[in-house]
Amino acid sequence: MVINLPLVLKLLAPAIFWVGIIGIIPAAFAFLHGQHSEGFSFAAMSLCALVISNILRLCGRRARVVITIRDLFIFTVSLWILSALIAALPISMLIADLNYTGAVFETASALSTTGATAISGLDDRPASVLLWRSILQFLGGIGFVVIGVAVLPSFLLGGLNLFKTESTSFDGQAKLTPHIKTMAISLLIWYLGTAVVCTFCYVISGLDLFLAVNAALCTVATGGMMPLDASMNDLPAAVHYFAIFFMFLGSLPFLVLLSTISGNVLHVFRDEQVRGFFKIIAVITAALMASLVLNNGYDVERAFRVALFNTVSILSTTGFALEDFTQWNPFATYIFLIILAIGGCSGSTSGGIKVFRLQVCFAMFKTQLKKSIHPHQVLEPHFNGQQLTSALIRAVITYLVAYVLVLLVSSCIATLLGLNITDAFTATMTSLSNVGPAMGSQLGPSSNFAQLSGSLHLLFAFDMIVGRLEIVPVLLCLTRFFWRQ
Repeated sequence: MVINLPLVLKLLAPAIFWVGIIGIIPAAFAFLHGQHSEGFSFAAMSLCALVISNILRLCGRRARVVITIRDLFIFTVSLWILSALIAALPISMLIADLNYTGAVFETASALSTTGATAISGLDDRPASVLLWRSILQFLGGIGFVVIGVAVLPSFLLGGLNLFKTESTSFDGQAKLTPHIKTMAISLLIWYLGTAVVCTFCYVISGLDLFLAVNAALCTVATGGMMPLDASMNDLPAAVHYFAIFFMFLGSLPFLVLLSTISGNVLHVFRDEQVRGFFKIIAVITAALMASLVLNNGYDVERAFRVALFNTVSILSTTGFALEDFTQWNPFATYIFLIILAIGGCSGSTSGGIKVFRLQVCFAMFKTQLKKSIHPHQVLEPHFNGQQLTSALIRAVITYLVAYVLVLLVSSCIATLLGLNITDAFTATMTSLSNVGPAMGSQLGPSSNFAQLSGSLHLLFAFDMIVGRLEIVPVLLCLTRFFWRQ
């Protein structure tokens, strides 16, 4: 066989086992607060995950220990889909007005850190469900693959290739340590430490501990699924500023941050991608701030805060809501429509096309313009002081073509399923980019996805997982040549 399916099942077994173990956290929380029905629902989900894990282990017990990149692609895609299906069980059991397809949408949104929700009236929903959503976002932010490398010995079979199945732009030359497991553990320590610090900052800003923990998990993962209907509205300004800082931090490349805190203090400032990301934020914030002061009569502090917050929220693909930016003015709406697909930096928790790919495209564009004037001059595009390889350029072009293709096909299907053109296009874009809020008349920043049909929930859930895995791995699994010799 081209695919070593028994080995894929063997790899899935411990990963699903840990999904079941993590499900004990909201179960214990519910039991401690006297919510026994909620606790039993999560306990049932954990038991189901453990049973599935055992079945997978038995099916893969005689697997050949020879792994290929195809096996890793299948493993990664299967892990995200199967985890979303299992994690949806307690949500569908505890939310009476949400069917299973809506629950799958919810878990896919959380795991992909998209932040869109199909649940209305969050303020009155079970606290254990809200905590589960936040935990899933936190897991999705770092990625099951990194967690697996750190805690599951069997994942070492794949080495660095496992990271490539989650990110087609992963730079294997950027690793800081000689062992992938050591690097993964360093990433986990950084990720957990950032969440703890963020929680503390929210507590001193006036949030209670439960809300602070949930908000921190959402922020650090750039997920944006706040346990409040109002999201970030009606919260103190200090919370907004702390959220801006940690959303920005979550949008920076993990490896660059680790290099910085490991002693190379100026590394983060020298990275061309980070500088480009900061410049985009600065320019857009200044433009939006000016439009709010001149067109909407905002005072300077409020204009600066909401402009910067929403810019970082959208670019980091967090999707927190602070006012409805589609109601500000036409200029602001147009700006947010443009930046909806950009995303943060490659190698971070954020989704989207990524600043890195746009910079590569701009470098090629600039080089081609110069060649038009000097056709005989030897010119090659550069990034971060190094010449771009043909393989990297092909990878970027492949991703962009795949993004446009999936966007057009999926939005077309969404219109066939009943959405108007604007809602279908922006909802597909926000799902593929893992941002959260759409910009249509029915699906705007101040609304949610609760009113959609089950087929639309599944379509956008698929888009979110495809976007989180950076499209190409999933599309490869759907091609005929992938399954041939």
